[in-house]
Amino acid sequence: MNYSFAIIGGGAWGTAISIALARKSDHKVIIWVREKEVCEEINRFHKNSLYLPNVNLNKNIVATNNISEALAPIIFYVTPAQHFRKVINIHKQYLKKNFKLIICSKGIEQKTGSLLSDIIGEIDLKNEYAIFSGPSFAKEVAKGKPAALVLAARSLKLAEKISNHISLKGLRVYTSNDVLGVQAGGAIKNVYAIGCGIANGMGYGKSAEAAIITRSIIEMSRFCVSIGGKKETIYGLSGLGDTILTCNSELSRNFILGKNIGKGKKVSQILRENVTIAEGYYTINAINKIIKKHSINMPILESIYSILYKNKDPKSIAKKLMTRPTKEESIS
Repeated sequence: MNYSFAIIGGGAWGTAISIALARKSDHKVIIWVREKEVCEEINRFHKNSLYLPNVNLNKNIVATNNISEALAPIIFYVTPAQHFRKVINIHKQYLKKNFKLIICSKGIEQKTGSLLSDIIGEIDLKNEYAIFSGPSFAKEVAKGKPAALVLAARSLKLAEKISNHISLKGLRVYTSNDVLGVQAGGAIKNVYAIGCGIANGMGYGKSAEAAIITRSIIEMSRFCVSIGGKKETIYGLSGLGDTILTCNSELSRNFILGKNIGKGKKVSQILRENVTIAEGYYTINAINKIIKKHSINMPILESIYSILYKNKDPKSIAKKLMTRPTKEESIS
């Protein structure tokens, strides 16, 4: 069978994208999943109870455990960011040169500090690619609720061409040529969602969370510019938009991770108990190395890092942040 789209990754977001794409009856979608039981449930019962419960899948979605079968003119990669290199290294031998690749994973590779677009270059893939990011919860998109995202490619013409294929009723797609900036926003907002969750878990209130969000945007813009992205991108959907969403909702895995830490749970215990991955936990490790190397001023991020990786007490870290020397507010 010829498919319109292939989805690599059967988690909540990969499943939601497949549902959104398959709403058009002429769209045939194949989704690659690791778990045999998930594959069987999708094909037999049109459900993915493990990652996206209580949502029905369209009948023109087919699941496979064989990654060599997950091929189409447009392929979405929706694997956890830390597994992206391994998965695309396996998949690349099956890709035709005209296939367009869309990276939906949000994160920075922990071991190398590489953006996911860097990995495409490092493994010498010749396929054109784009980055798909923005404020979106899987269950809401799966249920057809309105959402707006951004698709970034080095060529705006390519971004516009792909967006014409994936813009659907209820899913508005904007275009950008800032591949680096869109990735930066999508990756780092997960870190600050953990920070807002910690504040929430400690009962610090919405004023504290608003302060974290506002100042985090400033830190994100510094990081974005330092890696070659555009500052203004951070004030768009993939930066400010995604940050507002994930820092304010218990549907965010990163926010919930932080909230549990704020309530006194150990990070190691939380990670063991969760089926899904909070990308911010791994991304912050990579970012911390980058900001040390380039001397980027990101005190909130460094504070979150010290809680996650140095077992620092959240209350003492909050006090340290609040007693820093006063200065004029800056947006740069």
